[in-house]
Amino acid sequence: MSSTSRPRADRTPGPAARAVATAALVACLVSGCGTAEGQGAASGPDPTGDPSDVPTALPSFDPSSAVGDYAQGFPTGLLGAPKKATVLASSALPAEDGLVEVSLNLATNQSARKVMASYARRLDEAGFAEADEVPASGLAARSVFTRTRDTKKAAVETVLIGVLDDGERRLVSLSGTVAADGPTDGS
Repeated sequence: MSSTSRPRADRTPGPAARAVATAALVACLVSGCGTAEGQGAASGPDPTGDPSDVPTALPSFDPSSAVGDYAQGFPTGLLGAPKKATVLASSALPAEDGLVEVSLNLATNQSARKVMASYARRLDEAGFAEADEVPASGLAARSVFTRTRDTKKAAVETVLIGVLDDGERRLVSLSGTVAADGPTDGS
């Protein structure tokens, strides 16, 4: 054995090795996801890295949610986005006693104060009461609104609104349980 050392070979993976590694990563990520028909992936992609072997079916989303629009049954009359806001995602899931569990995420250039004032005005007109000051915990603004409907069994509706100011825009997250879209006067 010689005491002279040989130069090390370049250990940078070649294109074939990178393709195999990418295919293996995709197989790991996709193997647990269901397809639009609700069935899991039968097997991973061919380790040769052939792009035609990579599964293309994405998981389906819950029909009670929507991306970039209002979900079916979302109470836009009460909780629709303020003017000049972009709806990012929403959901509306029927609950007990004619209530709907809702969520809305939007982006706007309006100030946090204007966004909160817009919702506070609408909710106040609809008979909701704003809770005493709620700590914002890292948010630019946060508030809770409640309303009790007079029905056979009193139903309490709640709306929680939080506004995050990222400097360029405000990201608004709204969630709660409210009456299905219809009269907003509490009846």
